[in-house]
Amino acid sequence: MRRFLILLGTVSALTGCVSSQEVDAWRSEAGRTTPVCQGEDECQVKWSAARRWVLNNAGTKIQNYGADYFDTYNPLPDSPNLAAQVSKEALGSGKYAITAKLWCNNMFGCQPNAWKALVDFNRTVNAASPR
Repeated sequence: MRRFLILLGTVSALTGCVSSQEVDAWRSEAGRTTPVCQGEDECQVKWSAARRWVLNNAGTKIQNYGADYFDTYNPLPDSPNLAAQVSKEALGSGKYAITAKLWCNNMFGCQPNAWKALVDFNRTVNAASPR
């Protein structure tokens, strides 16, 4: 039994290192791809794309919605479904960053992975452009 626990601890530690490296890579990519907009038209289109992404990908409905912030209801206990907070932050000179925080309430992780989903959110919002 003791050998089994030592083996389990070793596997857990090694898995944690891999997961930590993977999380660091996704976190870095999320920071690098944070959507930025300038001007009313571009910001309105990207803000709409952010809302649409959350509606299509979060596991809970939007609870609060405003001109520069919206969020969903919190996830149910043990749920792997994503919840979201999205804000539009002034950077100066008429530029804004649209940032999101995604999470779930499951000790085994979110479905989809919250960091991968954040990168997808960023890429989707960045791809939106005024016509």
